[in-house]
Amino acid sequence: MPRLSSPRRARRGFAIIALGLSAALALGACSSRGAETKPETVAKTDKPIEITDQRGKTITFEKPVTKIATTVIPSPSMIAAIDQSYDKIVGVNAATILRDKPSIFGKMFPKALTNTAIAGPDFVPNIEEITKLKPDVVIQWADQGDAAKMIKPIEDAGIPVIGLKYGTQEDLETWVKLFAKLLDKQDRGEELLNRMHSTMSALQSAAKKEKKHPRALYLRRAGDGGYNAGMGSKRGYMNTWMTVAGAENVAADAEYSITNPTNVEQIVKWNPEVIFTSAMTPLSPADIFADPALSAVDAVKNKRVYAVPSGGFWWDPPSAESQLVMRWAAQLLYPDFKGSDLKKAMQEDYEFLYGHKLTHDEIDMILRVKENAQSAGYERLAH
Repeated sequence: MPRLSSPRRARRGFAIIALGLSAALALGACSSRGAETKPETVAKTDKPIEITDQRGKTITFEKPVTKIATTVIPSPSMIAAIDQSYDKIVGVNAATILRDKPSIFGKMFPKALTNTAIAGPDFVPNIEEITKLKPDVVIQWADQGDAAKMIKPIEDAGIPVIGLKYGTQEDLETWVKLFAKLLDKQDRGEELLNRMHSTMSALQSAAKKEKKHPRALYLRRAGDGGYNAGMGSKRGYMNTWMTVAGAENVAADAEYSITNPTNVEQIVKWNPEVIFTSAMTPLSPADIFADPALSAVDAVKNKRVYAVPSGGFWWDPPSAESQLVMRWAAQLLYPDFKGSDLKKAMQEDYEFLYGHKLTHDEIDMILRVKENAQSAGYERLAH
């Protein structure tokens, strides 16, 4: 039985993908990985695996971890990227299954589409389902909701929990390190982060050479057809990839919010030169172009509104593919940008992360070429 130590104080409540997610996901190439590898034979490890999670709680595993359940929506794709397999994932958030159905992830890992749901978008664990699965560990948010409802019932059932926190590049890198250690694949985790750091360094260096940084804004749906800019604030991960790519984030100081609408007059006042629309909600460039209230905005006048791609995971929030959204944004912020062949990088990263060779059609699907058909310069990214 894993040994547990005392927890640290949990951080602010996590709310980034929960509210309204099911409806968005329900609205939503083409080759398969084929047969997935067989689970590894369980044997006693040469050295126990000791994990300290983002609560400060330490868990020790005496045997290799072969069954992982997770309520955390981004984690299955990250675990699969580190393991190059979906075999160890035995339970997920119901919202993850919905997200994966129309995506390349479901093509690469068909088992993701029939996995057991152990929680919904509110992340509250279904203890009955979890205990049936008998996982070696459950991954849960450490900063979402009441720990008495989110974590304690799982631990009371005798199942160890790895608690995660959300929001920053540092958090993302901590997830990679935790999952790599849990899977006893630290070398792959280190390589994944080295590749990400290399991309970030190159993009930041290129951006410094630019005399002017385009004013950019990240938007998603909010309520009854309104817009929400709060998730693009400096408290959200979207600020990270926009600024690494060289944007001036006009909403950096906006109120951090998931659902509260942003005043259209404020968007006009910001007057962004580039607008990115979320992959997590059904907001498209066509919606922005069709809104007469935004017709005076520079991004709209110049057709520089772009739908964020969706691959192994949505490219907006942190994932194993975050270096790719940074490359993508840089190419759109700077039309003459020569520092990155995005499509080549996608092919290399997908083979490294998932052992999958992307086809041209799959690249177009991930980059949402159809949704971006009206957007200036996007034909450069299409095949």
